[in-house]
Amino acid sequence: MSIQLIKKAVKALSANSELQPDILYIEGYLMGLGVALQPPLPSEWLEHLFGHYELDNSKPLEAVMDFQAICMRKMIRDENALPKSCVLSKSDPQESLQAGKPLPLYCMGMLRALTWINMEHINAEQRQQLQWLKEVLRGFTSYERAQKEFDDGESDFAKVLIKQRRMIPTYVANTAYAMRFADDMVEVLGEYGITDEEMLEQANEVFNEMLEEVLDRDDEAAIAEFDGLVEKFEANMITPDFVTENMGVFWKMHETRPYMMLRAKRAHLNLSYGHADKAAKELQDLLQLNPNDNQGNRYLLINCLIVMRDWAQLRDYLGQFSECSTFTQAAHALMLFATEGDSAHSREAKRALKDYNSHFQMVATGQKKAKPYLDTYSPGSEEEVDYYLEAGGKKAWLSVEGSLFWLRQK
Repeated sequence: MSIQLIKKAVKALSANSELQPDILYIEGYLMGLGVALQPPLPSEWLEHLFGHYELDNSKPLEAVMDFQAICMRKMIRDENALPKSCVLSKSDPQESLQAGKPLPLYCMGMLRALTWINMEHINAEQRQQLQWLKEVLRGFTSYERAQKEFDDGESDFAKVLIKQRRMIPTYVANTAYAMRFADDMVEVLGEYGITDEEMLEQANEVFNEMLEEVLDRDDEAAIAEFDGLVEKFEANMITPDFVTENMGVFWKMHETRPYMMLRAKRAHLNLSYGHADKAAKELQDLLQLNPNDNQGNRYLLINCLIVMRDWAQLRDYLGQFSECSTFTQAAHALMLFATEGDSAHSREAKRALKDYNSHFQMVATGQKKAKPYLDTYSPGSEEEVDYYLEAGGKKAWLSVEGSLFWLRQK
């Protein structure tokens, strides 16, 4: 789902909630959760953020969880710049800090999320960084508060405000870093039922670095490392009883997301290095753990099935997914070409694919370089093709002889 559609669904949930927070307040809140050493459970922070809310279906709630995942990734990657709308006017900063303006809303949302941090569980350095962050955020909740926090009566107040506004991402990063690499990490994680010392060390890396180093690896040797990490999770947390109890809701649980991410990346590597069968089995397991498939594992799976020539399963899954996307259109066209050759049916499917995404042929055949996929994309865009190719699409087309030449034909 594109970021625009995610935000639209989140706004819909907010409109039907007790507190009705603005979307910028929500984004600030979710980024604030990323600062915390161990955020609360979704059931807790959802009520804290929205109050009571009404749901006609699960889509808005899924969108909130997707939005939270995007914000968490940004925080871990140190991509904590404020939204572009959170500007501070150089000529009239007071106007930018009026009630209901983007910058105050964002800062108030983050401040509210920071109340989850238990001061008794953090050390002196963490408390100091957190205090500085709260002070600068409070300073931008209103013009009056800005005067109280930043006006020393001597410096040019407008210039001071501009400087402090530019420093907000730095304060956020410093606080997140202090929380992430605390000496007492083991003690805090222990309160969440993770007690094995070796697992705590891995959990520290998983939860607080978001597997930054491990997930960035694309070499074949990394598969063995992924195996070891997954085994540790399954020995210490993701036990058979835990799986049975939480089947179907794994992505909704913060503590299981790193496990899901590890397995999804392992599947990607297995496909890349010629083990499509292992990748497909893993992805099918992940879809059972999270049928809503917030990770988009179904897309990699259908490309695995093409590489495996498992047309029966591919047809079944395409029927189950019942969605119109670059992934499904491409899979359908490629399957027909692989099984029927250049037939009327395959040509019709090829036309449908090109009609749906006019960039597909040029990007997939290397005639045009796509804009890189960065977490979100719009349906029918170049970025969607880039995402498709990264998610096994390139390997799928290369596995069917003559398919790219056929794709270029009218």
